[in-house]
Amino acid sequence: MLKPLLLACLFCFSVPAIASCEDVKSQIDAKLQAKGVKSYTLDIVPANQAAAPAGASGVAAAPAKEAAGKVVGTCEGDTRQIVYKRN
Repeated sequence: MLKPLLLACLFCFSVPAIASCEDVKSQIDAKLQAKGVKSYTLDIVPANQAAAPAGASGVAAAPAKEAAGKVVGTCEGDTRQIVYKRN
């Protein structure tokens, strides 16, 4: 009896960690619209292409041009990130 209960608990905690990127993106989009934010884009990029943390010079290094922006969410087990950019 304890094993099925434990497995059910583990499954419930793992589902949000493997959330669909489109679902997470739509939730973030809804929150931004509710706050009245206009003129922005949300891009889904692989985690290794997202903006790197600030280096010694204090300037953030962006490995890819399309990944420049602020990481506002992760999805698919932290393999992808949602990047916010102002227009």
